[in-house]
Amino acid sequence: MRTLAVYGKGGIGKSTVASTLAVLFAERGNRVLLVGCDPKHDSSYKVVDRKTVRTVLSTLIAKGDEAVTRQDILMPSRLPRLTCIETGGPEPGVGCAGRGITRMFELLAELGLPGDEYDVVVYDVLGDVVCGGFAAPIRAGHAKEVYIVLSGEVMALYAANNICRAVQNHRRTGVRIGGLVANLRGVPDELRVLGKFAQTVGVPLLPVIPRDPLVQEAETNSRTVIEHAPDAAVAGHYRTLFEAVVASDPQSLPRPTPLDDDGFEQFVVDARSP
Repeated sequence: MRTLAVYGKGGIGKSTVASTLAVLFAERGNRVLLVGCDPKHDSSYKVVDRKTVRTVLSTLIAKGDEAVTRQDILMPSRLPRLTCIETGGPEPGVGCAGRGITRMFELLAELGLPGDEYDVVVYDVLGDVVCGGFAAPIRAGHAKEVYIVLSGEVMALYAANNICRAVQNHRRTGVRIGGLVANLRGVPDELRVLGKFAQTVGVPLLPVIPRDPLVQEAETNSRTVIEHAPDAAVAGHYRTLFEAVVASDPQSLPRPTPLDDDGFEQFVVDARSP
């Protein structure tokens, strides 16, 4: 079983990448579990009827810990072989979303999930890995492959560097970074900066995803772009990225070499220089 975690800063497109990869794995014939680890619970709505999306935390509150079953939290998608789970989160300003993620993983273990029922598990995780809850997929060894979604924007690079640091801190679990996924934003000299960052932190830069309004159009219609516009150029870019993910062998990759805070600040200065 392959276990992938897709990380990145908020709003960078990690849920789009995670759900699209899950769809493509299912299209290939794999049994796939997509696990949304974001309090916004926005991973599964593109493959599950939005009105039927339910979260682990809301189910725990409604039924109590001992009464929750697999059927309560597993959501079949429209697509054969793809099943979803959404962690959810507390009301805004109340409680800790990171603790909610930790509790979800405890519940999955109690229910024997994912077990041997799936060929691929994709975790969609908020990029705030400063919190141990959001780092749970790598801290506890649930995910062995990490893919970081980023752009050439400074804060996206900062989050990506922090995620590399988290992977390095938890290297004892055997987790490796499969690659950087560039979700382009059109900032000046973006590809050169991304290439330099990838070289600096020792992580491969995977095939890039260009900015395309079809992606947002698809999500407005609660679909991935693979379903919404399968013949579009941007759908082809996602398929190329998917093939690179399929072909990757994280066990053969070097460990990341993330920057400390001073090193990152210097990188930003140097990267903008010709």
